Amino acid sequence: MEVTVHLDGDPTIRQEGFFAAKVMELENQIKELVLKNQGLGFENADLAAKNKELFERVDKLAKRQPSWPKGYRPNNRPRR
Repeated sequence: MEVTVHLDGDPTIRQEGFFAAKVMELENQIKELVLKNQGLGFENADLAAKNKELFERVDKLAKRQPSWPKGYRPNNRPRR
């Protein structure tokens, strides 16, 4: 879309041209962002799967009974 600006002193035509140019810039930015984000759908799915896997591992580790190293004897004597 081309914007023709007549410089005959009418400020409304200049304003319309200004806003038409702004609209074109914003449309181009939207197109650019859409192109960048098209590949993110696969990445989000991959991250969701990894997140689920890590959540299961953390949950398993958090629920297990702690095991002391061999030969370790915790002192249960009261402090003075």
